[in-house]
Amino acid sequence: MTVTITVLGIVQGVGYRPFVARLAKELSITGTVLNSGGIVRILANGTKEAMDIFIHRLKSQQPCGADVMQIQSEQAPEQQFTDFKIIASTQSAQETPLIPPDLPMCETCKQELYNPENRRYRYPFISCVACGPRYSIINTLPYDRATTTMGDFPMCEQCEREYSGDDRRQHAQTISCHDCGPQLILQLPDAVYRADDALNQAIELFRKGAVLAIKGIGGYQFACSPTNGRSVERLRLLKRREKKPFAVMFPTMNMLKEHCVVGKEEENLLLSTARPIVLLHKKKNEFCPEVSGESRFLGAFLAYTPLHQLLTDACGALVMTSGNLTAEPIIIQDGEMLKLQSPYLDGVLYSLRRIVTPLDDSVARVVCGKPQVIRRSRGYVPLPVLLRQSTQKAVLAMGGDLKSSFCLYQHDRAYLSQYFGDMESYAVSKVYQGNLQRMRSILGITPDIIACDLHPNYLSSHMAEKLARFENKKLIRIQHHHAHAASVMAEHDLQSCIGVAFDGTGYGTDGAVWGGEFLLCKGAGYARRAHLSYVTLCGGDAASKNAVLTANCYLYAIGKTIEDSEFATVQAAIEHQINTQQSASMGRLFDAVSAVIKLKTENSYEGECAIALENAAAKAQENGVVPYPLHFSIEYGEFETIIDQIGILKDIYAAVENGGSREAIALGFHQAIAEMVLEVCVDIRLKSGENTVTLSGGVFSNLLLIQDCTARLQKAGFQVYLNSAVPTNDGGICLGQAWICGQMKE
Repeated sequence: MTVTITVLGIVQGVGYRPFVARLAKELSITGTVLNSGGIVRILANGTKEAMDIFIHRLKSQQPCGADVMQIQSEQAPEQQFTDFKIIASTQSAQETPLIPPDLPMCETCKQELYNPENRRYRYPFISCVACGPRYSIINTLPYDRATTTMGDFPMCEQCEREYSGDDRRQHAQTISCHDCGPQLILQLPDAVYRADDALNQAIELFRKGAVLAIKGIGGYQFACSPTNGRSVERLRLLKRREKKPFAVMFPTMNMLKEHCVVGKEEENLLLSTARPIVLLHKKKNEFCPEVSGESRFLGAFLAYTPLHQLLTDACGALVMTSGNLTAEPIIIQDGEMLKLQSPYLDGVLYSLRRIVTPLDDSVARVVCGKPQVIRRSRGYVPLPVLLRQSTQKAVLAMGGDLKSSFCLYQHDRAYLSQYFGDMESYAVSKVYQGNLQRMRSILGITPDIIACDLHPNYLSSHMAEKLARFENKKLIRIQHHHAHAASVMAEHDLQSCIGVAFDGTGYGTDGAVWGGEFLLCKGAGYARRAHLSYVTLCGGDAASKNAVLTANCYLYAIGKTIEDSEFATVQAAIEHQINTQQSASMGRLFDAVSAVIKLKTENSYEGECAIALENAAAKAQENGVVPYPLHFSIEYGEFETIIDQIGILKDIYAAVENGGSREAIALGFHQAIAEMVLEVCVDIRLKSGENTVTLSGGVFSNLLLIQDCTARLQKAGFQVYLNSAVPTNDGGICLGQAWICGQMKE
């Protein structure tokens, strides 16, 4: 009998066709297998018994890196074949393809890397069908060598034989070796080294305290020793990054565990094929303070490329951070990095393998026993988030301006882009637009609907408006916090919930700044059932960075007068309504509290004051400090409940005057929020019958707060859901926007 078989899933770039060919030959099945635009199509001839076993094994077995979602088979007119062949790929496809993300070095390649008898001994770009770059080097589909940047490197005779043979490198599109593949180049101000010399010189420079740029899979990285304070300080000057903690790469899990607390779920994350940076509790502080400062967490990850492995094995752990200047996109062009003139950069270690798609390292953590992505990029993109709710309408959701990312949603697949950064940077907006065009082209998705944030001045909203006019598409504007709640609903297939959304800013339907919201969500709709009371802020965007400015606005609201020129300016601005806005933002309340208790007065990076407040609360909790008694006053209404944020700030100010410790106040503040969340959710449940709660928004990046809220809500009988596959911050709202559009009736 002859059967046509279609295999859907992650079946490109993982050696799936060679796997099929080997399986067919074992069962004496003849025929062909090919890639068709990212889908594997098989035409097979054999006995019914052999065919049943063949299809069963296709479902139950798969090569490393593959993820088979569906296998379709049907009998076809009988054909005769002499053997089983892998034939040329085609472009046509009925389904949107699943494109493989970049994969970490596999254990077999790692063994070869350190085997002196192997011809790829210490080759920094060793790979096979189970590992190596994928999405970052793809020009177009189908995934073949000629359609990737590896097409720039003609195979030598030995690699050609392996590629055409039947071992584990059969049809490995990234196959290469010392003789034919990319080679290391170390560019120093006064010298150039190549191949082994480049690697050895780089190792020696790291040991001497150098700061080097390293070309990774999805872009350049800056690296130095985490034990050399002067080196880390020079790295901060190079990146123009004053305080935000750096991530550290380790060569082995054992070394990583010496420095961090690693549970089972954290270890699974660290070893997952995405190889993300994982936020872990620090165990000891052998690294210099300049690496992660006052943070109780260390961003730790394992070497995931052969080059990283060789460097960290020789040098030990290395600070490894994205190769860009703060607020700019990651650098992927060799020329741009080589032209970077800085006295703090000692050299550039690179190769001529081109990068097509920029991909920062992903960041994740474990929350309430489950993994949560904080920054979704390398290793996760371009894999879709699979949703149970399917839509025939194709949706493009533009996300927001902070932590920008977009989403293409069709059928049951939501393809989120990588993290780009903040749109206030022109360079970031250009990279965003270029990758939007690229992903649409590769996936072949033409949107019927374009969604954007409600904020009229967001650059992403302006892009959406322009695109909708140009392509004559329907434009839908989604309220920011509704999108936050919907992102959790999409992940967990929820049709209704109490959506608790806390963050720094989001444009409200009344024109005010929202950010302390309780929304009753059902399907594509929502009602605002509770929120923080409004406080008048001045200074515009400056309020998000200057916590003293924010605190002065709150102090004015509680009737305090301070003999200070800054306060006088704030007072005049509010009284004359100069550049003022109404704010119900939990993020700004965190900033005000941090400044009032004299903990941190400036956000040199996003959330710095809130993180300091969380750290102080965590320290109090660890040391058994009694929390300062604080409580939110709540004015319950039939349709809208108001939570008094002015009153609690007044109580905190009084606590400071009465000599309350910062740690006790910080812990009391956190517990007051968790208590308030429970009280308001109970009230909404009594009025609506809704028993499901979602927690989302940037404020819920606070581990102490989200754990306390979850525990209290669950104890009260609520079903609580958090973001997992997408960030809880603004990097996840594009999924919420897309899902809402998919839920809307025509």
